[in-house]
Amino acid sequence: MVSKINKKRIIFFLPNFIRGGASESILKLVKFLVNHNFSIMIISLNKNFYKRELIKIGCDVFEIHSKRVSFAIFKLRKLIKSEISKNHDKTILISNIHYANIISIISCFNLDKIKIILTERSSITELKIFDNFFKYLKNRIIFFLAKYFYKFADLIITNSQFEKNFIKKNFNVKKIRCIYPPSISHVKKSKQIKNSLNFVKIIYVGRLSKEKGVITILRALTLLKKYKFILKIYGDGSEKENLQKFINLNKLQKKVVFKGFVKNKDIVFKDADLFINASWFEGLPNALVQSINNSIYPIVSRSPGGNFEVIKHGKLGLSFKSNDANDLKNKILFFLKNKIKLNQKLRINHMNNFTEKKSNINYLKILNKI
Repeated sequence: MVSKINKKRIIFFLPNFIRGGASESILKLVKFLVNHNFSIMIISLNKNFYKRELIKIGCDVFEIHSKRVSFAIFKLRKLIKSEISKNHDKTILISNIHYANIISIISCFNLDKIKIILTERSSITELKIFDNFFKYLKNRIIFFLAKYFYKFADLIITNSQFEKNFIKKNFNVKKIRCIYPPSISHVKKSKQIKNSLNFVKIIYVGRLSKEKGVITILRALTLLKKYKFILKIYGDGSEKENLQKFINLNKLQKKVVFKGFVKNKDIVFKDADLFINASWFEGLPNALVQSINNSIYPIVSRSPGGNFEVIKHGKLGLSFKSNDANDLKNKILFFLKNKIKLNQKLRINHMNNFTEKKSNINYLKILNKI
């Protein structure tokens, strides 16, 4: 058995390791790399939801637990220097999401024997979206710092071609690649979905936070009360209480159901007719890919990020103007009245881009080469 010290050491650094598409993608990659003789360390700024599971498969897990950026930089640098001194075959830091990426670059300043890969699993364009002056100021600072520091990375990996093009254009970086996340284990066979004006089953899958735009979905559905439908909301988050108030106020209690977080995705996608994503911005949403893989027709917001790539620029779904409930209502009606179904040949071919195997092998090639 090869000892840990002789393996290639991969250090993942991220703000949080909580339930969500980005964390699930990282978890799949970590498990894959462990099976390919990589030694893994996971460092998070806050709580790691998957801590026990990661330790069980042989990962070293650290939680910094500090809101002070200066302490996070100091602690991360200390951990990285310790790893470099252990004489691994190779030490690579993979950082995730913009402000963690900035901390990573600063922490590794003037350190030899480490390669730095920055990944954007969300969308850095979210820094251009704000709802108050404080957030505007904070986002402007992070954007400016990212624009300066990203060029010091050995490689930048994005979740979408949109994000790759945006960073390449705005940050003047050359070493950048797009690798789609491992959203699905395999491409599913064709499935017939029956949709009509009689009754439509709609699903939303994701975190219940403001930027996910769930309120836009509810507003659109208030304009469709005369139609028979049910919306099942899978997920949890800080916006649930506000969404419940809106549902009660608009008498949608019999048409909207909160299902919470469901680990078994087969249950989520089993009988749905329509999937809606209304986010203000996205990296590349796993749930959207999974819905199409289950032959469920999607309607997505035209927000910055990978949404439009997943629906193949309108060939595998409809899109609506972000935050526009009336436009979403019209797209739902168009779907219902025209009884649209996915082109199965196109769906199967496109879904091959989002498999765990393809994503993980792309990462493996980079880690062996860098």
